[in-house]
Amino acid sequence: MEWRCDGWGHAMMPATSLMLASVRVGPVQFDAPIWLLLIPVLWVFTVLIGRRTISGLGGATRVTALVVRLLVIALLAGAMAEPNWRRESKDVSVTVLIDASKSIPGSVAREIDQYVDQARGASKGGGATREERLGVVTAAKSAYVQVLPSRLARKVERVTIGAEDGTDLASGLRLAMAVLPEDAANRIVIASDGNETVGSLFQAAEAAKAAGIPIDVLPLKYKYDAEVILDKLVAPANARRGENITLRAVLNATRATRGRLSVQMNGEPVDLDPDSTTDAAVIDLRAGVNVVPIPVTAARTGPQRFEAVFEPLRETGTASGDTIAENNRAMAVTFVGGEGRVLVLSSSTEESSDLVKALREAKLDVSVASPESGPSDLTDLNAYECVVLVNTPAYAFSIKQQDDLKQYIHDSGGGLVMVGGPDSFGAGGWIGSPIEDALPIRLDPPQKRNMPRGALVLVIHSVEIPQGVFFGRKVCEAAAGALSRLDLIGITEYGNGGTVWTHPLSLVGDGSLVRQRVNNLQFGDMPDFAPSLDMAYRALNAADAGQKHCIVISDGDPALPSNALLQRFRDSKISISTVGIGVHGVNEQNNLKKLSQPTGGRHYDVTGGDVTTLPQIFIKEAQTVRRSLIWEGTPFVPTVTGGASESMRGIGASVPPIGGYVVAAEREGLTLVTLRGKENDPILAQWQYGLGKSVAFTSDATSRWASAWIGWPQYRAFWEQHVRWAMRPGGSASTKVVTENRGDETLIVVEAVDPTGERLNFANFQGRLALPGGEGQDITLRQVGPGRYEGVVPTDRPGSYIATLRYTAPGKDGATPLIGTVQAAVSRPFADEYRALEDNTPLLRQVAEFTGGRVLTFDPQKDDLWNQKGLKFPVATRPIWLYVALAAITLFLADVGVRRVRIDVRKIARSAAGVFKRSKAVKAGEIGNLRGAREQARERLRARSSTPEGGAAPAASRKFEADRSMPSAELNLEKPGVPIERGPSKIDSPKPAAGSEEQGMSALLKAKKRARDEMGEQDKG
Repeated sequence: MEWRCDGWGHAMMPATSLMLASVRVGPVQFDAPIWLLLIPVLWVFTVLIGRRTISGLGGATRVTALVVRLLVIALLAGAMAEPNWRRESKDVSVTVLIDASKSIPGSVAREIDQYVDQARGASKGGGATREERLGVVTAAKSAYVQVLPSRLARKVERVTIGAEDGTDLASGLRLAMAVLPEDAANRIVIASDGNETVGSLFQAAEAAKAAGIPIDVLPLKYKYDAEVILDKLVAPANARRGENITLRAVLNATRATRGRLSVQMNGEPVDLDPDSTTDAAVIDLRAGVNVVPIPVTAARTGPQRFEAVFEPLRETGTASGDTIAENNRAMAVTFVGGEGRVLVLSSSTEESSDLVKALREAKLDVSVASPESGPSDLTDLNAYECVVLVNTPAYAFSIKQQDDLKQYIHDSGGGLVMVGGPDSFGAGGWIGSPIEDALPIRLDPPQKRNMPRGALVLVIHSVEIPQGVFFGRKVCEAAAGALSRLDLIGITEYGNGGTVWTHPLSLVGDGSLVRQRVNNLQFGDMPDFAPSLDMAYRALNAADAGQKHCIVISDGDPALPSNALLQRFRDSKISISTVGIGVHGVNEQNNLKKLSQPTGGRHYDVTGGDVTTLPQIFIKEAQTVRRSLIWEGTPFVPTVTGGASESMRGIGASVPPIGGYVVAAEREGLTLVTLRGKENDPILAQWQYGLGKSVAFTSDATSRWASAWIGWPQYRAFWEQHVRWAMRPGGSASTKVVTENRGDETLIVVEAVDPTGERLNFANFQGRLALPGGEGQDITLRQVGPGRYEGVVPTDRPGSYIATLRYTAPGKDGATPLIGTVQAAVSRPFADEYRALEDNTPLLRQVAEFTGGRVLTFDPQKDDLWNQKGLKFPVATRPIWLYVALAAITLFLADVGVRRVRIDVRKIARSAAGVFKRSKAVKAGEIGNLRGAREQARERLRARSSTPEGGAAPAASRKFEADRSMPSAELNLEKPGVPIERGPSKIDSPKPAAGSEEQGMSALLKAKKRARDEMGEQDKG
């Protein structure tokens, strides 16, 4: 039996289940009714015994004793039967699950809201004892609760529905069941077209059926009669340079139509109709599936990106043959193999010229670009087997570029070689960046290393732009994150009526305290730069740091400091950089320049520009204090360590001297350090990172620090071997990759042969799948046939997925094992939501029939959403066995009294009646006495008002005048509270008549006085 609980914490269970396990008598329910069978048995036994044991009692007493004993037995048996006070709820709650995905036309969505609003007012079962509640849940790609079930909810209010390019009705149903009230009968209504892209609604409905909750369905019917879907663009996963390949565009049309098909390759149009002036080709489609072949040539190596677009043609006087524009586009990627390609990224061509020359002499295909013009996404990066960064700062790359580069190494198996210089590694602001995780060294210097620190102070003014506080805090976090833990940072701002230290100049450490202080910034509007800059100067001047820098973020409104203060900055070699945000005019802009230019700093104007570049600006400025990480001095010869490594093979036991490098720390783990410098600092290190490899060379590749290397005979071999070691390896076997879409998943099939053309068996395929959002996922393929390997990967989001697999296979007859890589791309140009062309009403009907629900008709009056038919109303029970047991104990004591104390019931009744009559007589006597006393008082007043001669007393001169014949009380004013002692009154009181009441009182007083006198004499004696 399933138990439930109401809001009081009492046990609840469905009413129908209670009848199977309990007995109900009115509002009382017995959960163990078998004990009630004792009542008739014990009653008969008690009557038989009572005929002998209480035969000596009187007739009425004997009947009373027997009745009391029978009641005690009934109450004890009732307490053992577990009695409960039963309360059945009459409330009805309806939770509406609304399909809010893109497959529902906007007009239909409005009709749903109106239907629910009208149904709320058209309910037929309301009443004073029944409460009707409404709840709303929406389901698109994710499910959200819009309104919790409540009697106050009157209509549908959609607040947040999330992404609309998917439908997860199963998740929405589970969420709707989670918010159902437990103290009401529940009904769920699903308003949907029945098309779902994630999950299984029918499986989720099994839980509703088990809970006895009916699901009503409101089918949203539609059908696109004129629609064309560009279902997919099929392209080979791999090809060779110069190879002619054939793309296949698969189109599905609901009716015969005509349209224009165009294809782009790497962003450039492919001429599909040489006989016309346009590149697109006009094609005729028949109803059903159409396959259009598109021949192209793989002219260059790397990933080739194809995109196909279908545009329907509107004939004169007819409607277009297409309705949904989102499903008219498809993409595909083919990886064209060739000689390994290397991309060199450098801000200056002079910095990389010697290195590029050496690599090209080594027969490597080298491309050179700046960070700004380099690859914009992961697919473009995969055109190269290795990326070389030459003295490139972190601020030259966007955060997305850094994330893509990290994913390129870890998930796509690409290689990275970072070459040092004044703008590289920690000195280039790479501390805390995504790329730091991929490097074989830690960019923070070791704690044991005694190095000059950098000191940075941020002077914060108001940021008067939209989301100014957010961006202000972000830039402070970016600046602090670019520093090492041994550097100093301070933050000042104007607040609480003056300039204060939000974070006093101190060590960065792990950065947690700095981030906490940054979140407390208020960004007050300071009137004058002088107090803040004076505080910054005093702190920086006293700091033990090699590089000192100050950054001011402001709108330029505050008054400028004195020239004397700026001169002190110059004398102490403290530079000031300014960042103008929300600057109001030219004068304010010039004010900021007057702060930065005299001290050797820089000025940035982001007014009207892209504020998202602010973090990069502050990282660049923080780099100013990172010069302390650079070691420069007398050239020395690095020590060759690490044993014989593949990348140093044939180089020799010695390398030329270097005159500088960026100080870093050795990373624990599988890092291999092959060159070391001063105090054992790593100069050259390498390691495996995910599927890829990375190399770090902390000196440079120019004549600045490595002039002796340029003419070194092994210069070309040194760089060639390290770049080739980091490059993604090419396959030694011929492989063919095929991908097959299966809903939210994609099947990857690899067919591999060895160099002799035979099937490649027992290979181990391991790799990573790069997801569109920047995440990665492991891939493992298993062998399913001779030379055939398969694996399934999730591809539920629109975008491009790049699968990179590395494999190893045993060589024949003990030969060298075969090692290679395989790449494949999976493209999802649009969500499956846009593939639905008509509703799936049969699924909804099946769910309603399965759970005992109804198929609604969009008529609020007829549907009656709050109908009670088929609902199970919850019941709340409160245990009352303790009260029944206490009543039994009380009656048991009465039973003992009747039998043992010999209580005469009739006599008790007569006594009670006599007491009642006597109480009435007493009350009547008391009333008579009161009346007599009143008459005596009246007589006494009449006697007192008469004169001694029997004449009438003189009337008072005024109302309430006191009787002057009576002596008035006199007070002792000198001693309050003490009466004045006086002699006998000159006016004698009239003597009471003999035998009167006054005489009796005098006699008593005299007797009392005599007694006191006698007692006093005895005490004296």
